[in-house]
Amino acid sequence: MIIRPACVGDVEAIAAVIEPFVDDVICSEEGRERFKPHMLKHIFERDLIHYFVAEINQKIVGNVAYVHPAHLMHFFLKPEYHGQGFGRQMWEFIESEIMQHEPEHITVNSSFYALDIYKKFGFEIVGELTQQWGIHYIPMKKQVNKYIN
Repeated sequence: MIIRPACVGDVEAIAAVIEPFVDDVICSEEGRERFKPHMLKHIFERDLIHYFVAEINQKIVGNVAYVHPAHLMHFFLKPEYHGQGFGRQMWEFIESEIMQHEPEHITVNSSFYALDIYKKFGFEIVGELTQQWGIHYIPMKKQVNKYIN
């Protein structure tokens, strides 16, 4: 697997990776609209968003992004690649990127579908089910271990 910075030319492939999970994330048509290619293009206009795609054999199979400094924004992997360690590779990559900013914690707004995955990565639920922007999510946080000399 190769993970590289995403570009505007990748939005159709990014949307295709996200599409199988949209119904798990949205609570209205406003939310569905947020995951369409024409809306995803706006992500690349925001300096604080760092977006990456994961490729296997030069085909985009996953995407992962964070908002500076430490909020995991997107983490999607095509279903046929689940359970093979690719998600773990993506997580280790994005965690390493985020850790360069030396955060005290990493946050994510999880779908019900992804709760167990994020728990495996060390996240804990820190809030109630929330609905915003046509999306429903559960706030989660991962404390980052700081080593004291």
